[in-house]
Amino acid sequence: MLMLDGITMPTIERLNRARTIAIARYEEDGCFDRFGYLRDLARDHGVDLAALIQLADLLGADEDFDGLVTSVEDGLLPPSA
Repeated sequence: MLMLDGITMPTIERLNRARTIAIARYEEDGCFDRFGYLRDLARDHGVDLAALIQLADLLGADEDFDGLVTSVEDGLLPPSA
């Protein structure tokens, strides 16, 4: 199965389809799509990408730039391996 950073392509496609914020907002952060934004957020904060994706799913796509970032900054996710 094709994967990117340990995440399957069907999951990446699902994350991008779930996007509710205009793509331009993700592009402002230098990302091509929602998955790229989540991957960069995980890398920038040294947290586990799979855990970040689970939290993003739980919070919903409209929290990508608010509640998700706050949760990451508050240390709610495990560090990356």
